[in-house]
Amino acid sequence: MIRYGHRVTQADWNSSLGRWLVTVEKTGVDGAKTLQKVSCRLFYLCSGYYSYAEGHRPEFPGEADFKGQIVHPQFWPEGLDYAGKNVVVIGSGATAVTLVPAMAAQAARVTMLQRSPTYIVTLPGEDALAAKWRRRYGDRIAYRLTRAKNVAWTMLMFRLARRRPAQFARRLLQLAQAQLPAGYDMGRHLTPAYRPWEQRLCAVPDGDLFKSIREGRAEIVIDRIERFTADGIELASGAKLGADVVVTATGLKLNLLGDVELSLDGKPADLSQRISYKGMMFGGVPNLIYTFGYTNASWTLKADLVADYACRLLREMRRSGERVAMPAPEADVEPTPFIDFSSGDFQRAAHFLPKQGSRKPWRLNQNYVLDWMVLRADKIRDGVMRFSAAPAEGRT
Repeated sequence: MIRYGHRVTQADWNSSLGRWLVTVEKTGVDGAKTLQKVSCRLFYLCSGYYSYAEGHRPEFPGEADFKGQIVHPQFWPEGLDYAGKNVVVIGSGATAVTLVPAMAAQAARVTMLQRSPTYIVTLPGEDALAAKWRRRYGDRIAYRLTRAKNVAWTMLMFRLARRRPAQFARRLLQLAQAQLPAGYDMGRHLTPAYRPWEQRLCAVPDGDLFKSIREGRAEIVIDRIERFTADGIELASGAKLGADVVVTATGLKLNLLGDVELSLDGKPADLSQRISYKGMMFGGVPNLIYTFGYTNASWTLKADLVADYACRLLREMRRSGERVAMPAPEADVEPTPFIDFSSGDFQRAAHFLPKQGSRKPWRLNQNYVLDWMVLRADKIRDGVMRFSAAPAEGRT
């Protein structure tokens, strides 16, 4: 059953019942909000790690003086008119590189304003090999072949980037330069200070961003904002950017478990002090599974593995008659940062993210093959996962 207009706000594990008691805020058709209580044995969160309520939105000096329109991509106004206007997109991530060529098709000119460059790579809008396989083998076989190919390719590229960062970065820049005007300042505009995959690579379909730059409809400016003015933005270098519309693609705000307030028998569960088990449960927290996808590959690859594990766990508990499953913390496991990523959104969230452990099964793998072995091939009863029967009053 899917319940729309419902938002989980709190969840408390009740040991005497062996169940999660969940508080849900329901929004009626008239906008009125009421609270409901539901209970469950397994609490499975698939809420992602970005806040739906707010994005990362720094305030800039002089914003009140600006006579144009300021827009955050997460709350895009319906009917925004930017045709024939000068647009400045502040940001360097995936949102910015997606918006710039799309808006350049109608705007007079679009400027992508960045404090520092990012790696940008062109990917084909259509997978020619997948299309060939579909014609030859049909949809089902072609899907499996394409999935395997994409997984292998992504893992290979990530491994090459980590093992040979200088060569990998040089090749990325060569590919970008080939799509840009002669003499384009690659060092200033497209050469980051970090190594590839210390932050995400930004992909542009069929090189649409580079095409917009070649055609003079878009540009990249590397500088810092000094202040907003009535008709644009003044930069730290002294240069000025005229703007009718400013899009603040300044990042997203991370959260954990959809901002649900979690507690165990009424006591707040500080997940920042807990260690993640197999990247999908928490040490000392019973009957809770969460989905946290990859930062270097498709999110759904990990989501599929977690869902498969959840089914295996439920089948094992049904077979044994046990109702509580909890990863038991191990004293000799050293806590380490949850994720090795230098992007701003993860750095801003480091204080509330959980930890990962120094060894299996407490490691957070950014590797589909390793996770396949851990979540699909390894035994459910691995000596760390502890099972128990629910209290008599909690059995249904």
